[in-house]
Amino acid sequence: MAQTSTLPAPIESEAPAAPASTTSSTLSVPSPIGLDLGPKKVDSRDALIGVAVLVVLAIIFFVIKNAYANWRVRERVAPSRANASGWFLFLGLLMVATMAVLAVINSGQFLAPLYLAPLGGVAAISLVAWLMTFSAKR
Repeated sequence: MAQTSTLPAPIESEAPAAPASTTSSTLSVPSPIGLDLGPKKVDSRDALIGVAVLVVLAIIFFVIKNAYANWRVRERVAPSRANASGWFLFLGLLMVATMAVLAVINSGQFLAPLYLAPLGGVAAISLVAWLMTFSAKR
């Protein structure tokens, strides 16, 4: 059984083909020179650098969390509330840093709502919770 196609036969001449019709126009955005905007896969080197940056930022954010919780205790806030507020701050900062690192690694792939919605939702909820516990007093 032979397959038939409705596509036109390929042109085999070396002469450039004349445009068939100019009734439909398409807009093409010129890409900057030297910048490939096509789909790009994340290689292991970029992923490893991203994980290393996130680990360093997590350590820095943990130190900030402990300093913030100790400051809140000195401000006469209950230690449990100060600690919870510090954890909310840590989680919010870490989620925002994760979104930034993913955007730098591969913005075409990781700036999709599939990745941004959960990370942004957790970041927003934790930062709102941090603001709510920020004003807590003893």
